[in-house]
Amino acid sequence: MPDHEIIPVNKTEVDASVASPNPVGLNDREQKFCELFAVGQYAGHAVKCYEEAFGDNEDPLSGMKAHMLLSRPEVQRYLSEISNLCYDRTKYMKEFLNTTLMSIAYEMAHCEGAKDRNGNLMPPSSCRGVAVSAMKLLMDMNGLKEGGHDAELRIKNENGGNITFNVIVPAGSKQKEEIGQ
Repeated sequence: MPDHEIIPVNKTEVDASVASPNPVGLNDREQKFCELFAVGQYAGHAVKCYEEAFGDNEDPLSGMKAHMLLSRPEVQRYLSEISNLCYDRTKYMKEFLNTTLMSIAYEMAHCEGAKDRNGNLMPPSSCRGVAVSAMKLLMDMNGLKEGGHDAELRIKNENGGNITFNVIVPAGSKQKEEIGQ
């Protein structure tokens, strides 16, 4: 069979291949509640998820019912399975964000003749400010400030000069105790 030939697939096969984990002991509404709570539009808001899944917008006890539902072991197990599926997406999102921020930092550190959205020439200090902000975000995302030491960011100028920005990280609570504060 040639590589470019399209093989028809029915909807049942597609649905089965992308189905969420099979929750044991949950009915459809409970499953919908879990999915809304984990990754839906009201993620983390138990009452809103319960009202959406069960249609109990007027029930004054919906908050209590939502928290009782969350305490059930089979619900916790299903939420854990959904969470494990989301981990991979989060891992790839972090890689994407790192790559994008590095690209922004590099581009803005080496920009000459950059223009803003109105077509005005941007001063080099504005470009460097954007580069430094991107680098700070990268440091935060990758835990580079946790060491409790000063970090140094260098941006090389195309003409050979260096600009150094010192980022001073405040001492953590453990270090404050050692200093005597």
